[in-house]
Amino acid sequence: MPAEVHIASLLVHVRQDCADAVRARVAEMPGAEVHAVQSGKMIVTLEGPHEGWVADRMSEISLAPGVLSAVLVFHHVDPEEHVDPEEAAS
Repeated sequence: MPAEVHIASLLVHVRQDCADAVRARVAEMPGAEVHAVQSGKMIVTLEGPHEGWVADRMSEISLAPGVLSAVLVFHHVDPEEHVDPEEAAS
């Protein structure tokens, strides 16, 4: 199976009183990064080896306490020829 990198962005709606806790939880997930938090909305990117991995992270985020919804906004697949060998090895 050729190496791929899946990059996805999510819009996550959270209860405002839980935003800090949700942000911390997402930031601890390997391959996840929080880019912005404002008025109960959070922009998150995920980078992983396959779409199942992305779906699992989305489910984990969706089920976190204080999360109202997590919606996929964008999903991109970089095929093997675009994958940095050092990144693919990790």
